[in-house]
Amino acid sequence: MRVGPAEDGREIEAMSPASSAPKATILMVDDRVENLVALEAVLQPLGHDLVRALSGDEALRKVLHEDFALILLDVQMPGMNGFEVAQFIKSRARSRHTPIIFLTAISKEEEYVFEGYSAGAVDYLFKPFNPNILRSKVAVFVDLYLKEQQLREQAEQLRQSELRELDLLHRTRLLESEARYAQVINAATDAIITYDWSRKITAFNAAAERTFGLTAEEAMSRPIDELIDLGDDKSSSAAAGGEQGGGEKGADSNDRNETDAGASPTQEATGKRPDGSTFPLEFTASTLKLKDERFETLILRDITERRRAEELLRTQKESLEGTMEELRALNEELNERTIELERAMGARSRFYASMSHELRTPINAILGYSALLLDNIYGPLNEKQVASITRTNMAGTHLLELVNDILDLSKIEAGKLELQYEAVSFPNLVRDLFVTVAPFAEKHSVQLDLEAPETSWTAYTDPRKVRQIALNLLSNAIKFGSGKPVTVSCTEAEDGGMVLEVKDQGPGIAVADFDRIFEEFVQLDQTVSDPGTGLGLPISRRLAELLGGSLSVESIVGEGSTFRLIVPSADQDAVVAASNAVVAVDSN
Repeated sequence: MRVGPAEDGREIEAMSPASSAPKATILMVDDRVENLVALEAVLQPLGHDLVRALSGDEALRKVLHEDFALILLDVQMPGMNGFEVAQFIKSRARSRHTPIIFLTAISKEEEYVFEGYSAGAVDYLFKPFNPNILRSKVAVFVDLYLKEQQLREQAEQLRQSELRELDLLHRTRLLESEARYAQVINAATDAIITYDWSRKITAFNAAAERTFGLTAEEAMSRPIDELIDLGDDKSSSAAAGGEQGGGEKGADSNDRNETDAGASPTQEATGKRPDGSTFPLEFTASTLKLKDERFETLILRDITERRRAEELLRTQKESLEGTMEELRALNEELNERTIELERAMGARSRFYASMSHELRTPINAILGYSALLLDNIYGPLNEKQVASITRTNMAGTHLLELVNDILDLSKIEAGKLELQYEAVSFPNLVRDLFVTVAPFAEKHSVQLDLEAPETSWTAYTDPRKVRQIALNLLSNAIKFGSGKPVTVSCTEAEDGGMVLEVKDQGPGIAVADFDRIFEEFVQLDQTVSDPGTGLGLPISRRLAELLGGSLSVESIVGEGSTFRLIVPSADQDAVVAASNAVVAVDSN
């Protein structure tokens, strides 16, 4: 009997009088050798293996490598005490259910007893203890452990017995299935061919003899590939025939017989007769796996006549089917586009309503309250608070601009943006814009120069839309002009309209990007502190086109860019008539 290491590190062996009886292993943990010797003297009559541990660390190492029926654990030990050792033991799934009995000569207060039971102990004994009582308690837990082990062994034996019965039943059913399979082969009207893992034919029924012009004796042991060209598809059940490319016989072997859950989908191949002629055929395939063998079964039929009829029918209907297919495809595409358009229009309408209220309202509230905070309405702010709220205000302003730009773009695309024509004085409108953008230009240290005639002229257009386009061009020139002067030219067009040119001296734009800058959300220069929304130029060009004009760009990389806006003057009589009609409707 193993009783653990002695002081010199050797294992102490003791013989049990009942050496043939099942044994359990008991772990004794105490930092004093004399206590372990006393425990061994008490427990040796039980005839079980006793293992010593002189510290909590040593006990944990032994628990990691061995299962114990019971652990006798001293409470007061240097380093890791008994409660801590118990918690570690109970934290492992493997040792979680190992019973622990605490032994102590010092920690006898109720709080220590409660802590011991909380740590997972099944008992808490005080030293000196009654040897007979300790031996009886240990014997009970060991007996429980041995009975549990016995139950596990019996359960495993029962499981193995059930597996053997199931395997025997499976083999019996498989043999019955094979017998029925042989009867089906003999009576079938379709050709049935079976071949083994080496692709040699093992079964060839009468229908197969008629189909291929071979007797069963002549076909036996021939490679299946001499009769059927299965093509390049070697992944199907029909083309597998064991491990492709000369797999070993036992590659699919196991301890039971298997059959495919069902036949493979119908496939087509080419059959070959001894005279060298070929014919089309269709087949289904299934696999039978025995313990040491594997068989593939093909059920096939000659489809030569059917192919001929299909080809004739295909030729007659080819033209009509092609035309119908084209019409059907066009009709489906039209229906899909109609549905997509309806969905898009519905989503856009919902977007208008949501954007105008659900987004603008909270953004305006953020901007308003941040402005009140910056104006010290609610009390003075320190520098960090001012900086944070300023960034919040700038972000909210940027978000509001993005919302407004998206709404404008959506309204333009939906044709819902209304123009309000009136008499506009140029270049006075541009001079007014200079006053608006002056603070922005000063912020970027940009000088603005206006080249325009002293005398003004009147054009009929929508001043708000023109102002929106010009303001976007000026803002872009200031932001991307590298701090250099920006020159604005405003002249009268031949039809009485207006030509506005905004020229900066920034990095310029490559010719390949002339069209891209007028696409939604395209921003070429991401280095500026306020890059914008990427919608200003697309909206400006569409507004210019809506006014009947145009917006174009000319640029040289490294020298700067010039944006040219041409706004024609609308017919004065038509504008006056439209205005009178609106007034009449309003008065009614």
